[in-house]
Amino acid sequence: MNTTIYIVRHGQTKWNLEGRLQGRLDFPLTDAGEEQAQQLAQRLQNISFDSFK
Repeated sequence: MNTTIYIVRHGQTKWNLEGRLQGRLDFPLTDAGEEQAQQLAQRLQNISFDSFK
């Protein structure tokens, strides 16, 4: 059995632009970050993911 691991990063935020660390805080995406998220969603839309609990 083969395993494929996908590693993705959140889209751009204002704090990313300022060079600030976000840690666990949830900041809204910039317009560019929203576009990045949409592009990622399109690339992953035909991939079936399994999850294990």
